[in-house]
Amino acid sequence: MSSSTTVVALILSASISARANTIVQIVTETPSGSNSNVTNGHPQTVFSVVPTFNQFNPADGTLVSATLSWSASGILDLTATTFGGAVYANGIAGMSYQTTADNETWKIPVDTTTVNFSISGSESLTLADVTGTGSFDEGPFAETYQLQGGLFPDSFSTGPTSGTFTLTYDFTPVTNTATVPEPASALYLFTTIPLLALSWFARATASRRQGRR
Repeated sequence: MSSSTTVVALILSASISARANTIVQIVTETPSGSNSNVTNGHPQTVFSVVPTFNQFNPADGTLVSATLSWSASGILDLTATTFGGAVYANGIAGMSYQTTADNETWKIPVDTTTVNFSISGSESLTLADVTGTGSFDEGPFAETYQLQGGLFPDSFSTGPTSGTFTLTYDFTPVTNTATVPEPASALYLFTTIPLLALSWFARATASRRQGRR
């Protein structure tokens, strides 16, 4: 059995021109898993969760780079069966995400032992793959367990375990191409309109006077 809690944060970074040119998405996973009746040497999935990210919307500008980084750590508590006062079991367990993995061999010379995991890494993503209006993922964040020898049934359960997955988009924002009159042009516009009105009024007055003669 496994479970997970996902927390997503979105951060916008503003440039000097007050337009955002960096978007950061942070996904935090806190998975857990356990099995109290391991009776064979088949690989077992402790947990497997998939961090998911929003694609970069091309309406926001031109994507320059997309970088995914991650850091995760966790604890796996193991217990072996006692038989006639003898306790012994051994195997392998691992934590993985993307191109990184931490595989640990373990032995239980007494009734319990603890395995510690830690992984971290980063990679540049293909811009075309992360551009759009949907979502995407880069595979599962997972932990596995395998009993390779000794007495059984055995058991495992996760201790405190979490992973932080950070996606950073750097982009050139869309610029507003609408033209705004310069101050000098605006001043000319505002002074020209009254002058034209006065000229029209003078011509109309002269025309009426000529009509009365």
